[in-house]
Amino acid sequence: MALTIVWAAWAGWSLLGRATPYELRVLDDLGAPVASAVADVDGNQVGTSGSDGRIQMEWNRSSVVLEVSAPGHVAQMLTLAEPPEGVLDVVIKARVLRGRVTDSGGQAVDSAVVMASPSSGMTDGEGQFNIRGAEPGEIVVEKPAWLPASFTWDGGPGEVLVELAPFIARAVHMSGPATGERLDEFITLAKTTELNALMVDLKDDRGRVWYNTANAIALEVGAPRNAYNLNAVATAAHNEDLYLIGRLVVFSDEIAAWAKPSMAVWDVEADAPYSVNGQFFLDPTDPEARQYGLDLAAEACSMGVDEIQFDYVRFPDSLTEYARFNVVLEEQVRLSTIPSFLAEAVALLHPMGCAVGADVFGFITTDVSDGFIGQRWEDVAQVVDVISPMVYPSHYGPGWFGYEVPNDNPGQVVFRALEDGMERLPRNVVVRPWLQDFGYGPDEVKAQIASAEGFGLGWMLWNELSEVTTDALRGIE
Repeated sequence: MALTIVWAAWAGWSLLGRATPYELRVLDDLGAPVASAVADVDGNQVGTSGSDGRIQMEWNRSSVVLEVSAPGHVAQMLTLAEPPEGVLDVVIKARVLRGRVTDSGGQAVDSAVVMASPSSGMTDGEGQFNIRGAEPGEIVVEKPAWLPASFTWDGGPGEVLVELAPFIARAVHMSGPATGERLDEFITLAKTTELNALMVDLKDDRGRVWYNTANAIALEVGAPRNAYNLNAVATAAHNEDLYLIGRLVVFSDEIAAWAKPSMAVWDVEADAPYSVNGQFFLDPTDPEARQYGLDLAAEACSMGVDEIQFDYVRFPDSLTEYARFNVVLEEQVRLSTIPSFLAEAVALLHPMGCAVGADVFGFITTDVSDGFIGQRWEDVAQVVDVISPMVYPSHYGPGWFGYEVPNDNPGQVVFRALEDGMERLPRNVVVRPWLQDFGYGPDEVKAQIASAEGFGLGWMLWNELSEVTTDALRGIE
């Protein structure tokens, strides 16, 4: 007996119950594919899109209610009465978080990171941000050397205004030996005074690396002194809510200059590393010398330092015709070398969570040139998170700011130097001056602090031996 099979199709079904396949393509309102979009049929999840926005679907009923959703997008709901032919495009609109980040005075804050799951963005030079694909909820705004801020976004339109405040650090200098031998003393000082930060020497101007480094070049040239364990210092500081700044001298380095002369500024007359007043310099244009500083900075950042402060990030301040560099030292080379090094540091350290600071000579807040050392105020301030002019009154010669003996007028000199610098800032950058804590008593140190704070700034006290004028510090009751 012959068996006859009769086929009938209705609404995409065969009598044998086979489903009809079709493809869903999820696009945003700009026509771009949406990954991780979810398709629900009658309340049941049936597929998730890949990077091409496509979902393979099957039609197996007379009609369906199809909902397509994705993080950061407005869900789209469709009712389908028959199976689609070919590819069904579904457009879901991206939510857009718009806003502007400023300081308390309304000045734009650039390069602040706005984190809105699953998307994030960064403010531009006007402090503005525009983040597509943002989810409603808590939004966090962060910038190195600034205090974080957060707000709740309901997913609606309009521009959000966010106010960010710089971290006002008040710190003292801790030399390598002082960090190793007197850490508890400095932490106690911070707990009982206005100090909220500590500044430790990572590498000094002779090239000695004071912390427990594993850097290959440091080990090769014999730089490590292992005076302290940086991980332990960072833990101790953070346990007391203290901000930890690591001072890293970059290009003044007697140890490396002699041990690896290929990295040094070379004196062709003496056929030896070039020296200025007993200081030897690495060549800021030499790739290996630059990488040595960057690698030490990254290592210290990974060990818990909050901010890397690059010191001696400059050319020697007195050059003769016998000084030789990796390249011909034309003016444009000099002007671009230091900012480019600092830009490399920012690109390296920001993803690691560290702020980037740079120490500069005090006179460049007033002098519009780079002083022939590659430190032009506007150029350095354009790149870093923190710029720290060394406005030591004893370093200004007769006649500066109208004073025959600037060192006798500490408060006024610091005020005038900072006034000049603050007027020339190219962007909203943290200014934190080094103040003189040598050769002065409490009143002179207090006068400098008052001048810095008159501009709303933090400060750091410099004493090479870390002998702090504690009576100049406000106590905590």
